[in-house]
Amino acid sequence: MSEAVNEICPHAGICGGCAYNNIPYEDQLAIKMDAVQGHLAANNIVVRPVDIRPIRQTSALYGYRNKMEYSFGDEVKDGPMTLGMHKSGSYMSVINTTGCLLVPQSFNVIHAAVLDWALASGYSFHHKRTHHGFLRNLVLRCGVRTGEILVNLVTSSEDELDEALFSDLILGLGVEGVVGILHTINDRRSDVVAVDSVRVLYGRDHYFDEMLGMRFRVGAFSFFQTNIEAVESMMAEAAALIPGQARDDRGGAAVVTPGAAVVTPGADPGSTLYDIYCGTGTIALALSGSVGRAIGIELIEDSVTSARENARLNGITNCEFVCGDALEVLESAAERGLPAPDLITVDPPRMGLHPKALKRVIAYGLPRILYVSCNPKTFAENMAVMQNAGYRLAALGVYDNFPFTKHTELVGLIERS
Repeated sequence: MSEAVNEICPHAGICGGCAYNNIPYEDQLAIKMDAVQGHLAANNIVVRPVDIRPIRQTSALYGYRNKMEYSFGDEVKDGPMTLGMHKSGSYMSVINTTGCLLVPQSFNVIHAAVLDWALASGYSFHHKRTHHGFLRNLVLRCGVRTGEILVNLVTSSEDELDEALFSDLILGLGVEGVVGILHTINDRRSDVVAVDSVRVLYGRDHYFDEMLGMRFRVGAFSFFQTNIEAVESMMAEAAALIPGQARDDRGGAAVVTPGAAVVTPGADPGSTLYDIYCGTGTIALALSGSVGRAIGIELIEDSVTSARENARLNGITNCEFVCGDALEVLESAAERGLPAPDLITVDPPRMGLHPKALKRVIAYGLPRILYVSCNPKTFAENMAVMQNAGYRLAALGVYDNFPFTKHTELVGLIERS
């Protein structure tokens, strides 16, 4: 086992965000790889013929998160207001995550200032059990390559926010790159960040970032990759798994400028790609130069708006994005005038593909499917169903895009037997 020493986090062993903070990094990789293997074996998937690559570590262990959703609460009942992450093993307790090592330093500056403001303001926090109270979340997002920062304060409607004072507070910190300050009202009972209404207090409701040689518009509520440098490496290797993709001199996937006018070697101008759960369009846009038509499917309207703008920003004309539930869109594809797919890529949320959506994907009978997963357990469960339907896991890439957490990313090339 490795004797490497990790940088010491002030919240190690307490914060529920990082499960592996006291474990040497090389040992974290071994734990995650063992977990992936365990999930595959638990679902009776034949592993031997599968090309499982060694886990790929990220280039940056610290400061890699470009988004944080902090919660307002208290650490002990009736204690002072806190702002941060849930305490490990506790649904109710929230600890102050001052000085978090996984976020940019600008996030820590804003977090500390907002906590001080909240304590002095007299506002209450929204209680998860009674569903009363005002302050709910502070959501910070940033463009890694552009330096742009979006600040979003989420409250209930039980009180009136002094919006001018809050905006002046953020702008007065001297943090460079703040392009938008938002106030979102969320009166839902669920603990997740939802939107009943949103006001832009300063600037705009989105930021820009650059990835895979493209420029991306990311809305306040759009899904976008949390660690973009790791995702770039992962997406390049994912593209290399698909027959017909361009290769560089080292045998990896070539990073090319996508677009309808750009055709990579092996491209099929008559083929159609379905990118299911496309988010802001990363995969569809990245592979658009190798297909005739790329169709992204996404439920979150804000993400679809961003995906369409991202295609425009990058001069890509053969991508279109459909807003709707994945199963409903797949079942109504013909009525919508969408051609049948020749290749499907999926990047579902943590719960994996819904059984009915998975059944519909299988029914296309395609020779290969590219599956990107943020949850090895549900990936293995979906894979077991696909194997019973005549598919096999031909290649699997394992990626540690989130050091010190339990999370692991997978890219699987699934082929019809």
